[in-house]
Amino acid sequence: MITVAGEKDKKYHDKDKDDDRDKIELRIKKAEYKKEKQRLEVKIKVKGIKKYQACLYDAVTRRQLVCRESDDDSLKFRLEPLTGSEVPCSVEVRVGDLSDSREVKHAPENCSAGSPPPPPPPPAANQPPDCRIVAPAADPVQIALGDAVDFAGSASDPEGGPLTYEWDFSGGADARPAVLDPAPVTFDRPGRFHVHFYVTDDHGNRCDATRTVIVGNPPPTTGMVPQQPAPGEPGSGDGNHVVLPFNDLGMHCADLRSYPFSVLPPFNTVNAHALRRGSEPQLLDGTVIELRYSAASNPNDPVGPNSINSTSQNYPVGASADAAQIVKSDFWDVVGPKGESNAELLFGLPPGLIRPDEGLPVHHNTDHGRYMPGIDAPYSANDPQAFSAFVAEHGWFTAEGIPMTPVDDQGRFNAYPLLRVQMVDKASGSVLATTDVVTPVSYEVDCRDCHTQGKVGADPNVWGNIFQAPASADRADIEMAAKHNILALHDAKHGTDLLSSKPVLCAGCHRSNALAAVGGPQGDPTLPSMSEVAHGFHGRLQLAADGSLLRDADGNPVLIEPNNRSGTKPLIPVGPDVPMEQNCFLCHPGKVTQCFRGAMFTAGRKCSDCHGDLLAVGGLYPLKDKGAPRTPWADEPRCGSCHGGIGGEPVRTVAYDPNDPAATPLPPLTSRFAENPGTLYRDSHGHGGLGCESCHGSPHAIWPNRNPNANDNVTAVQLQGHKGTLMECSVCHTPGSFPKGTLDGPHGMHPVNDPVWNKKHGDFYEHAAGDPCATCHGDDHLGTRLSKTPVDRVLKDKKGKVLATLKAGDQVACNLCHSLEKSFDH
Repeated sequence: MITVAGEKDKKYHDKDKDDDRDKIELRIKKAEYKKEKQRLEVKIKVKGIKKYQACLYDAVTRRQLVCRESDDDSLKFRLEPLTGSEVPCSVEVRVGDLSDSREVKHAPENCSAGSPPPPPPPPAANQPPDCRIVAPAADPVQIALGDAVDFAGSASDPEGGPLTYEWDFSGGADARPAVLDPAPVTFDRPGRFHVHFYVTDDHGNRCDATRTVIVGNPPPTTGMVPQQPAPGEPGSGDGNHVVLPFNDLGMHCADLRSYPFSVLPPFNTVNAHALRRGSEPQLLDGTVIELRYSAASNPNDPVGPNSINSTSQNYPVGASADAAQIVKSDFWDVVGPKGESNAELLFGLPPGLIRPDEGLPVHHNTDHGRYMPGIDAPYSANDPQAFSAFVAEHGWFTAEGIPMTPVDDQGRFNAYPLLRVQMVDKASGSVLATTDVVTPVSYEVDCRDCHTQGKVGADPNVWGNIFQAPASADRADIEMAAKHNILALHDAKHGTDLLSSKPVLCAGCHRSNALAAVGGPQGDPTLPSMSEVAHGFHGRLQLAADGSLLRDADGNPVLIEPNNRSGTKPLIPVGPDVPMEQNCFLCHPGKVTQCFRGAMFTAGRKCSDCHGDLLAVGGLYPLKDKGAPRTPWADEPRCGSCHGGIGGEPVRTVAYDPNDPAATPLPPLTSRFAENPGTLYRDSHGHGGLGCESCHGSPHAIWPNRNPNANDNVTAVQLQGHKGTLMECSVCHTPGSFPKGTLDGPHGMHPVNDPVWNKKHGDFYEHAAGDPCATCHGDDHLGTRLSKTPVDRVLKDKKGKVLATLKAGDQVACNLCHSLEKSFDH
């Protein structure tokens, strides 16, 4: 027989005394099973009702247990004796239209006989769109260099939603059309190209149709070099360590040809943290371990299978760029009268100092420039190479200046090659951990769009017969002719003699902090910087009323006055409705390679939303916060300008005051997502001393990439099982690391997908000051963009009991597992 007792709880009432008698409210203050007494005890509190009937239910089976009447604001239920399945797993109390529920503390494992009512059927999952390439019908398609292919696609969405389109010609063509049926596309590079037609629906699901285009006589296919064991394979690690590698910039640019002048050499940098996993992971230095890198491949690489980049030497080995079948670089080509290479002439190095496949000897390379893995036997070796140094200031290892190019070992264009980073025990030589990382590089330091003979920057009607026509339709010949024309124009305008000084390094005169900051040429301090002459000068060019470049009587451009821009029409426009292909992507990677490709690109942002227009980037206006023009590479956009750190508030879409011509970054609203004071994102640190990039990815390529197969996503998938920001604590922490919970995770986070936290977070909340949940879960605890789950999840407690099931993209709300009222109960 079960006895029931209902009693007034005067002590409880006094403790919870509340003067707000006008508010109607019901809360369960306690629900506990006392095994030794076989008793269920439930305490409730009612506000704003003088006399009421309260009914207690088993919240799982919906079985009514007891009803009591009361005229006080506190009531206690006692049910005994109860054992096993007689004990509710959770209880619900109803008073009129009010209800509240709560899990029963110390309920036995076999509590609540029966099954809960079936949940409503989930909404039908969004289906990906269907897409096909309908023209050309043939696959593969064989064409001559300089020929065009007329592409057309078809697409449909099962739900009838809007679709977006994107064509990717894998480096074979200088375009990325975003229409269903692009105009005929000209291929200006010989080789074999895997063409993709991507279609994306309004839920982010996408499909991919492909064609192979063979242009001219493709280079011979070389054999795949051997690789070190991939993560998860035997010999890849001991499970007790983890390495977190990242590229420093998100894209490195190198000249398609270093001759006749060079803006940037092949120079790629990988940084990496090395950790010993544990409840308190330990950052490791170079005392007992070292890091090595070698070439790696992604079996799902969008470029095609077996794409690996182990060497930057041409094929056949020793061939110059002009004579090679696989052309990777002319950086080490011998062009000087004393046998000097382009590299040695450009950087003033003695002959023979650096070998082919060796990078520049910069700050952290005290032994030699970084080697490509195939340096000793190009196209057959893939030997792990040592990182440059351990940088104590940042707690990471760096491999500085790896001379990577965007051409794989089969001659295919791949701007996102992978390196395999291994943590190795110095004493035993054992591999402790392995992770792959993208080392992006692009040849798109483009001059040809304006400086090809006959175009606006090489107009023979203005300057006479000083310009050179391309030798062929090959992209390299077009670019080299454009570079010749720039030197000729520079000589004509400024009285220099650069054409007879080839090869020329622009940064030798016009300081480029990209090189100067790592120990390269410092430039001439009496001359404007490379950024000022590139962005500032070109940003001041303007159009006449007839659409031609506005010039004076001598043919010199009439430049826009920075402080009097009213009524002018810039040659290179920037604005909300101007696509990036008409400004930044004229010179920076974007038409072929996607430099800007991460989460912000997916969200629809543009370069100018963060950086401002060309005059702002060129430093023609003083920044508001320092009263001086911006310093290239030092004064950059700030995360905190847009990301305020409060989930219930929108993210800004422009990082500066639109009325500020200098585009000074707005100060952060909170410090939650801001960089370290006075430090850029790429050099900032957060949780556990880790670099921000180690969890979020590189600038311009912030995780995730919208293409699930992209090499950008490989690192995160290997480390945590899904793409996007590293948010699984298990990457570095061992299970059970947070027995009491914590809010000391990244950006003040709690443990993610942790069974202990799933069960015990209520206890943590009850002892916390204020409302620590509101920042991410919202003031109403119903979830915000900051509480979205990145993947499907089944949340369980430490006993394995299922608490909630979530789909990717669901906002985690507090009423998924219990009442919303309970989430506010301190």
